[in-house]
Amino acid sequence: MKEITPAEFLGMVEALATTFEKEEASLNELDSRVGDGECGTNLRKAFKTAHDRLLSQPPIQAPIQPPKDVSEIVEQLGMNLITSAGGTIGVLFGVGIHAAGKSVAGTSRLQAKDVVKMGNAAIEAIKRRGKAQPGDKTFLDALVPAVTSFSDGITGGAAPDKALNDAVKAAREGAEATTGMVARMGRASYLGDRSLGHMDPGARALALALECTERHLLSN
Repeated sequence: MKEITPAEFLGMVEALATTFEKEEASLNELDSRVGDGECGTNLRKAFKTAHDRLLSQPPIQAPIQPPKDVSEIVEQLGMNLITSAGGTIGVLFGVGIHAAGKSVAGTSRLQAKDVVKMGNAAIEAIKRRGKAQPGDKTFLDALVPAVTSFSDGITGGAAPDKALNDAVKAAREGAEATTGMVARMGRASYLGDRSLGHMDPGARALALALECTERHLLSN
């Protein structure tokens, strides 16, 4: 994983919008078991709207000329997601991304150490907004192990690509682990023990987002 420039981050957002368009039906199907069946649709709308707004808002103008400060785009993406009418899941993604951008304000290119800082800031912001903790069967159950894995890898001297790959695996495993959890938050909590045996769609969405991020960063 090389340094992430503003232009590369914009490309990553476009890739995420494409991913959630492709995965809309699969996420809706997961959500239909524990929620209102709209997780995929909400994320497709949220990321499509947020990406389109990024390309039309200052400081990005046509022809596309990203600003020098990548953190500014991260913050703007987060705010766009919060206001995109993408349901609760879109808002929570937005809250986390906005906090991540603020945590590295003034940064022109993102390095591995910045990503660690951003991940921790996102976790704390999402906890405050959603009142959830790991184990509550939410996307924190994928995000927290991913950030922990990446942080441990970078601190331990692992190459960023290896640390990212391990983080993606941790997110995937965390999402799968929600199958054995009883939901304590959101619409799924109304099901009580009946939420057992079903993967949390938000956790699956987070894992998909990180898989997409890894593919994009390693292919460019």
